[in-house]
Amino acid sequence: MRAGQAALLLAATYFLARVIGLFQLTIINALLPPGDSAAYFAAFRLPDIINYLVAGGAMSVTFIPIFTSLKHDGNERAAWKFFSTVASLMGVALAILIALGILFADPLVRLTNPGFNDPDKAETLALTIEMTRVLLPAQLFFYLGGMVVGVLNAHRRFGASGLTGAVYNLVAIAAGVLLWKLTNATGFAWGILIGAFAGNFLMPLLAARSGPHGERLRFDFCFEWQSRDVQRFFLNALPIMLGVSLPVVDQIVVGWFASYLPVENVAYLQTGNRVMLAPLGILAQAASVAAFPFMASDSAARNWQSLADFVRNGLRRLMFLSLAISTLLILIARPLVSLLFGYGKFGEDRNAVSQTAVAFAFYCVGLFAWAGQQFVARGFYALQDTKTPTIIGTVLTFVFFIPLCWLMKNWNGVLGLSLATSIGATAHFICVLIALDMKMRGRKYNAHLRPEKVLGTLLRTLTACLVMGAAGLFAARFGAGLGSGKPGDVFNITITSVVAVIAFSVAASAIGIPEWKWISAKIARRR
Repeated sequence: MRAGQAALLLAATYFLARVIGLFQLTIINALLPPGDSAAYFAAFRLPDIINYLVAGGAMSVTFIPIFTSLKHDGNERAAWKFFSTVASLMGVALAILIALGILFADPLVRLTNPGFNDPDKAETLALTIEMTRVLLPAQLFFYLGGMVVGVLNAHRRFGASGLTGAVYNLVAIAAGVLLWKLTNATGFAWGILIGAFAGNFLMPLLAARSGPHGERLRFDFCFEWQSRDVQRFFLNALPIMLGVSLPVVDQIVVGWFASYLPVENVAYLQTGNRVMLAPLGILAQAASVAAFPFMASDSAARNWQSLADFVRNGLRRLMFLSLAISTLLILIARPLVSLLFGYGKFGEDRNAVSQTAVAFAFYCVGLFAWAGQQFVARGFYALQDTKTPTIIGTVLTFVFFIPLCWLMKNWNGVLGLSLATSIGATAHFICVLIALDMKMRGRKYNAHLRPEKVLGTLLRTLTACLVMGAAGLFAARFGAGLGSGKPGDVFNITITSVVAVIAFSVAASAIGIPEWKWISAKIARRR
């Protein structure tokens, strides 16, 4: 399967997962009062930190290159021994951390959500602690399932791995609603735990054990930490475990500051962020996950210039698509949020839709940067360099992002924190792109990434987006006066999107953007 085909397959499965995830978010916001919604979102903070401590967020990028290299060299037995040892060691370590997290949940939740220590937020704090204890064990299923997905992706089997998110969300919704009716808001946390087991662990496990005979999962519980490959894995993973890189901790930092705001603002920020993550996951995650095994293959074969060309061309296309999509999403932010979440308790809150739309729009400002940094980071990981992007992200977090969040929170709570996230993402993307170019131009690789080509795509696409924004804004204002309620939202989204897409197409064609010609040719061939 080619990288483009894999990206399309993953984009389709991620789209399904994100749509179901948004439906889940709609249900939670509609059924839970603001304080309970804030507790639900805040309860993810400690589990996320524990997941990052064991490099769960970067499992595939530290595991796949070594596993692929061993398979590429024909060392089948060593590849599966490497998988078994890492799964055993990290599974035990994670289980211990989860047990400690459950035991000390009260002080840890207070530490990660300091604003909840306010006596007026006592009920929200108590519910957050209760939900946190339920969510913590899910991290074991996320981590071990992530390793199995890494095996599937290394064999370029993307179908089953792509569907894990959809199954996870479906099970979480069904179980969460049922248990909410029987208990309270904690039922949604139990839904996440059950969904993590079914979708993120059990489903990829069954797929990995039923594939082609040579690719079937082989696991033996073992602790051969002296293995050179295992030690290399930990050397690559250690910077991610110890680092506080911006792409990893951005929402932890934002949540820390948001806990000082009125509790409903936590829900506004988290809902806006998760809506932004839907197109990001469909576009950027699909492209990055699909591309990584090909990057790893080029690296294993020492085809350095081929790797550089792959990163540059993929990044240019990603920038073109993500800038256009983010501009469109900003234009339709208000009616889209109203259509998705204007129901039940969320719809009864006069500020909920408008504030969530503001957060969503300003998160979307940085969508291109989040997409770009994910893709560029894969270039480092293909070279088995986890130190450089982690060091860059960690320095930016402490020197730039945390002070920026403090300033922006005091200036304008929801708007300020969402905009701070986009500014931080843009700074991080620029830094990692420059760093990868410098690394690949060095004597060891002698390959040219040519980031000026990426900059050219950005500038040309931004010009087309300005035309798109002006036309879309005019259409949005026209459409806003022609309908009300949910039918009015649908009409506004439709007319704004149609006018904006036509304006962008005309502008991109007139400017002669190469990526527009590429996507037009793709569409023409499929007719």
